[in-house]
Amino acid sequence: MTTEFELSVDASSENLLNAFNLLAEHQVNLDTIATAKVDDKYVIKFLTGCEEECRRTFMKADLPFTERKVLVVEMFNKPGQWMKAARALMAAGFNLEVSYLSGQKDNRLRFVFGVDDYEGAKQIIGQIAEYSVD
Repeated sequence: MTTEFELSVDASSENLLNAFNLLAEHQVNLDTIATAKVDDKYVIKFLTGCEEECRRTFMKADLPFTERKVLVVEMFNKPGQWMKAARALMAAGFNLEVSYLSGQKDNRLRFVFGVDDYEGAKQIIGQIAEYSVD
């Protein structure tokens, strides 16, 4: 099971860097990260293998954050793989709330999918993933 953390900070580059610096000071390594400026805020989504330390760090710093379980799907690196997974989820009635490429290794791509029903979607995606599902 993988947890995606989301943090929202006032939209200044300094605030964005301070949030990451706080994690680095507490030895929280990021596996993947996505940021976007939305109105007057930066929205930061990331995965880490240091979930407990991340929670403690944000709580001690009194930084509001959210977290949710996400699917991490490894598929062969060939055209249409993201579409294949997304269509399978949507055909089964799940709503995609977020998705992004987490990484690439050798001939495999690793996609992240946040959906409205993690447990149900995990069963569906496990049927079509060529390699592994977390």
